[in-house]
Amino acid sequence: MKNNLLYFLLILVLFSSCSKKSYTTLYDKNVKLIDNESKYYLSKNLLKLEIIYTINEPRVQKNGIDEALTARKTIVTIEDPIQLTTLLVADTSQTFFTTGKQLSEDSYVNSGTNAKNFLTSETQSISSVKEATSKTLSTGILTDSNIEADAYRSVLEIKNNITKIKTADQADFTLSLVYAYKNQSTIANEAYKPYIKKSKVKYTVIIDPSSLYIKEGNWSEIKNNTISHTIFPKHIFKEIGVLNDDVTLKFIKKEIDPIIKSTPQKPLEGIIYRNSLPVNLELEINNHLLVTDTLELAQWGTIKRISINDLQKNKQNSILLFKAEDTTPITDSNIITLEHTIENLKLKSPESVAISQKRIKKEYELKLKNINSLIAQLQELGESYK
Repeated sequence: MKNNLLYFLLILVLFSSCSKKSYTTLYDKNVKLIDNESKYYLSKNLLKLEIIYTINEPRVQKNGIDEALTARKTIVTIEDPIQLTTLLVADTSQTFFTTGKQLSEDSYVNSGTNAKNFLTSETQSISSVKEATSKTLSTGILTDSNIEADAYRSVLEIKNNITKIKTADQADFTLSLVYAYKNQSTIANEAYKPYIKKSKVKYTVIIDPSSLYIKEGNWSEIKNNTISHTIFPKHIFKEIGVLNDDVTLKFIKKEIDPIIKSTPQKPLEGIIYRNSLPVNLELEINNHLLVTDTLELAQWGTIKRISINDLQKNKQNSILLFKAEDTTPITDSNIITLEHTIENLKLKSPESVAISQKRIKKEYELKLKNINSLIAQLQELGESYK
């Protein structure tokens, strides 16, 4: 009788001890949870990019009639800052369940009155895009005919190689070519006034920086231990014009920390969580580096454990977990859409036709000035060889 009493007391002590502690185990879909057991997800980060594309449509007012300048293609460029936002979401591929003392509801991101399936961090604005995009193309080039564009490219090539002219005959021959190219250039006048009509489209896409994928408009690759994500949605402009600018995000590839190094089914005391680590990010447009920065990405962090008491005592902790409810489970589709969205924007102060025409005419006059300057150089060079 005495031995039986000691045995029951020991069991009572063990149950009492267990009820004050938590034990975590990697979840298996075949496991059926019982009372005093709950399931949760680790967290990961997604990146939301908002890119505003400018549609540059060449048009012309010819003898008072406004029409599309069909000889030139509409060009789509990036001229506005790119917005980059980090989102924290549930990583549904990394699921655990706890036994024993349970976490309070406010320990989860998606519980309580302000429950959310994702958290948004501060948005970063990358504003130096003009240096790397087709904004550097003059509007005059966008409205030139193919003959005019080819002629002016030839003029610039001659100008850059003028030191190769070594005889008077070469100088005279080159001079006659430049005169011919000059005749191909026309100056905007009252009867023929080209301009650029601009409109804006915002393209929003969300990517998982640690995943590899191939989708229409964005794709990933690994090269030299660097994972790159390229965004180039030319398909959405297929009926509009030619997209010139691609955006690429690059990260040094990291191995994802193993969840549990011991047997997955063996319960470990405490709560398992991820400790986010800073990861280097490079953002490029057309292979031109715009910004180098660091981002906190949970999925490339290290796996750690903490006792439930220490977790709840730490009021300013950065341990972010998502509760898994079997009744309304979190899935990739209801965390946040991973597909792109397109939004037509209204220009706050669209450039007027008159201003566009004035700017193009000024560029034409500058090209003519460059041609005349080259003619003067060739004439002087030819005289020096006689």
